[in-house]
Amino acid sequence: MEVEVKARVKDLAALKAKLESMGAKFGRTAQQRDSYFKPKGFDKKPEGPGSWIVRIREDGSKRTLTLKALTEVLGAWKEYETGIDNSEQACKLLETMGLTNTFTLNKIRIYGKLGEFEVLLDDVKELGKYLEVALESDEKDKSREKILKLMKGIGVNEKDIEKRGYGEIMGEKLGHRFGGMR
Repeated sequence: MEVEVKARVKDLAALKAKLESMGAKFGRTAQQRDSYFKPKGFDKKPEGPGSWIVRIREDGSKRTLTLKALTEVLGAWKEYETGIDNSEQACKLLETMGLTNTFTLNKIRIYGKLGEFEVLLDDVKELGKYLEVALESDEKDKSREKILKLMKGIGVNEKDIEKRGYGEIMGEKLGHRFGGMR
């Protein structure tokens, strides 16, 4: 299971320099296009644990199909992912199955690693600039605490912490309701 926490940031370059001074190693920069799909009529009821979303990610020549299911902890997802060859055909397949493309996000992402943490610097066209820190773990609460401790240690203000995923943030921006999570 992936546990992730995001924080809004103002200056990605300054944050990257700070993380590098702490030993973070950054690799490639990628342009990503994420198309999110939900069942038709999903926006008529609140979403919570067990709700899911399907994402098609285009990242250069790499294409992936991901199912993300909400858990009872904000920012903790059950995630299943596989590669696909043709994102247009995958979209048609999902739409034929009764899903609708609810929104698409475009971002520039810088991939990094700091110890056990995956560190991502994102400039999301529709939402702004973010630091995302993630851990793969079955210990949701413990992992979330470790991520929050790291964020505090690099000077992230608590008011800038965003525990929701981009799909949740954008969904709420579009008026979708989420509930039953802590």
